[in-house]
Amino acid sequence: MVIFLRDYYVNTSAKPDILLITHDVKRALRESDVQNGVINILIPGATGGVTLLEADPKIHEEFRDWVLNQIPESPGKRPSRRSGAGKNSAHLQAAVVGPHLSLPVQDGRLMIGHWQEVILFDFDDRIGRREIRIQVIGEGAK
Repeated sequence: MVIFLRDYYVNTSAKPDILLITHDVKRALRESDVQNGVINILIPGATGGVTLLEADPKIHEEFRDWVLNQIPESPGKRPSRRSGAGKNSAHLQAAVVGPHLSLPVQDGRLMIGHWQEVILFDFDDRIGRREIRIQVIGEGAK
């Protein structure tokens, strides 16, 4: 049994971001040497989420816009929180997407559709650095 944990980082802007992170997920899988198991992706922090979507920027934008329409931006200034995280709306938007994604691994490959991508949505309203925590659990190469 192999348990592999790696953190990656991406830079974000001051607007709701859409970031393709499939390459980071695949890199962690390669580095783990896990052949069969599961890969878990977690976006720590309360204003980011991760999901699996078709590899089409129009779909990514449409999904982001749908989330933003369902939960409009909170009025006023950014609250003073110990965490420093964004407005209440950013927390709710991220909760709709969800902070975690688990994907099966077979024969050293992600078992996702050919056209699917792992997408990170960042709803915070300031420039920052977003952490991506990837854990791979399973059987290693023999």
